[in-house]
Amino acid sequence: MIGICGNEKASDALVTVDLNTVGISVEVISKLKGMFGDLMEKSVMEALAEMETENAKVTVQDFGALDFIIKARTKTAVRRAMAAAGGVK
Repeated sequence: MIGICGNEKASDALVTVDLNTVGISVEVISKLKGMFGDLMEKSVMEALAEMETENAKVTVQDFGALDFIIKARTKTAVRRAMAAAGGVK
């Protein structure tokens, strides 16, 4: 159950969510990780909490996206992964 959302373009992010895991893990790949990595991870965690997702491996490839874009991409990737598994939230 994998969902992907986003683009590899400036001011965007490519988010991949794998629901076939136990617990939550977040990996951020970005040139700006040193300065904004914690905020990117926080945005992902907030999106997962809002969707009541307890098990997910999330990879964020950042290309200068703002926090609300990362959040939206994460939610859409979770929805796509759930749809692939047969259940939509």
